[in-house]
Amino acid sequence: MIGRISGKIDYILDDHILINVGGISYIVYVTQATISNLPKLGDQISLFTELIVKEDLLQLVGFVTNEELEWYKLLTSVQGVGSKAALALLSYIPIKTISRAILLEDSNTITAAQGIGPKIAKRIVVELKSKVPNMLKFNKNLDITMNKNPKLSETNTDLTEKNNSLTYVDNNINKKEIDAISALVNLGYSQLDASQVIAKVTDMSDKELDVEQLIRISLKTLISKG
Repeated sequence: MIGRISGKIDYILDDHILINVGGISYIVYVTQATISNLPKLGDQISLFTELIVKEDLLQLVGFVTNEELEWYKLLTSVQGVGSKAALALLSYIPIKTISRAILLEDSNTITAAQGIGPKIAKRIVVELKSKVPNMLKFNKNLDITMNKNPKLSETNTDLTEKNNSLTYVDNNINKKEIDAISALVNLGYSQLDASQVIAKVTDMSDKELDVEQLIRISLKTLISKG
């Protein structure tokens, strides 16, 4: 399995790039967000990758962050969501927005991505609603691991610098929301209920809330629901 590729960019096309690694060049399919922020030809780049193996196909897809890769794998686990559709979804909708849309059962937001129809969008919501909270925990645990390991942090969080200023959107739900979710779970609520109510409270608020406010308002909402 090829988990990561680092090398020079040989060429850039609409949906994929060619990366030269020690004289061997690999075609890597990437999101439009990555394409639009690539450094110039000949510059170095490093991407996390997933190898797609089918009877008539061997294809690499690449991502700037490990979080994007894990979301790609999660999306393609849904029946009817292929590699092309998952890349389109990650190209045009931030992960943070996808997370909240799934938690709030908002399939209309997901249909904004090319190739994602209403039926597939609803299937994504239904099949991933219980899995998104675990993704939030994964992101938090990854942050903790990187903070404890400077070398790992350099190879992941600082990819922007290593990729010659390749930029990407911070898609993760912020630390305050994750801390608030953890607090609700510690109070006995399920991970899914906690994640859903935090997403709802955050979306409905017209101002930025701190952790205590998030917890207090979320508790009132949960209690009112019975």
